[in-house]
Amino acid sequence: MTQRRYRFPWLARFARFARLAGAACRTSIAVAMAFPAAQAQAGAAATATAATAAVDAIVQQPRAFGYVLGDLITQRILLPADGRTVDPAALPRAQRISAWLERRPLQWGTDAEGRRWMHVTYQIVNAPQTLTAIALPALSLPMTTGPALKTGAHLISVGPLTPQTALGKGGLLEMRPDRPAPVLPTAPAARRMGLWLGALSATLAAWLGWWGWRNRRESMRLPFARAWRRLRRLDPAQAEAWLCLHRALDETAGTVLRAGALPGLLAQAPHLQPLRARLEQFYRQSDQRFFSGMPAAEPFPLRALCRDLYLAEKRARP
Repeated sequence: MTQRRYRFPWLARFARFARLAGAACRTSIAVAMAFPAAQAQAGAAATATAATAAVDAIVQQPRAFGYVLGDLITQRILLPADGRTVDPAALPRAQRISAWLERRPLQWGTDAEGRRWMHVTYQIVNAPQTLTAIALPALSLPMTTGPALKTGAHLISVGPLTPQTALGKGGLLEMRPDRPAPVLPTAPAARRMGLWLGALSATLAAWLGWWGWRNRRESMRLPFARAWRRLRRLDPAQAEAWLCLHRALDETAGTVLRAGALPGLLAQAPHLQPLRARLEQFYRQSDQRFFSGMPAAEPFPLRALCRDLYLAEKRARP
């Protein structure tokens, strides 16, 4: 290669310096690009070394068959007896881990020999249509010191709750009414109800008997009650009906009562005070009927007066 000649010597020195600076820059860029690759290779080598350092854990696996929706499956992992513990940050979390399994919170236990076990429990959260094989996942448990513990995947079989072939027979897929409620024993309740009804009937019968006996006794004892019972069978236009009410008034007053002595009766029996006007009218028409010999100008409501006297007498009795 022929060298380029420059007219000025200083220009040749500048060109040589530029060539040397460019070569140094290219070398630095190449070194910078090669460093991440070397770092990645070193990390992969460290990971491979850690993987090869993991040891197989002693695992008591559950049975491999006979599971359905909702069943719990527990793996028991023996922990080292040299005092090492599992790194808390690396413990498997309780979460849904697949379409079939959900991991429950970890539990710890000690057997009769004093060995410590970690219990990893899974629950089946889906039901297959046919018999299906699923795998409990493999675990890697880094320890605080020393090699990690590793477990392999474990296959189990999960069956459907009811096979489709069985559901299709006999109308098992059809809607059905609710089953009838169990019949409760009603004989004790019926006996108690009978006793209470008997007691109620006896009470009502006793009350009605007492009420009837009392009314009959009062109808035999009270003057207006006797007059009302008899007057209901008489014609109010007959003289006997008027005499019946006169006798009741006389018995109440304790003497033969005339129209002029009516204020004394009302003072003695104040419960008859509201009927004063009608009693005065009764005595006027009675005098006209028995002593004037002339018929009354208008009929007198004899029964109504006797009934009201009887009710007032009944309300005022002690």
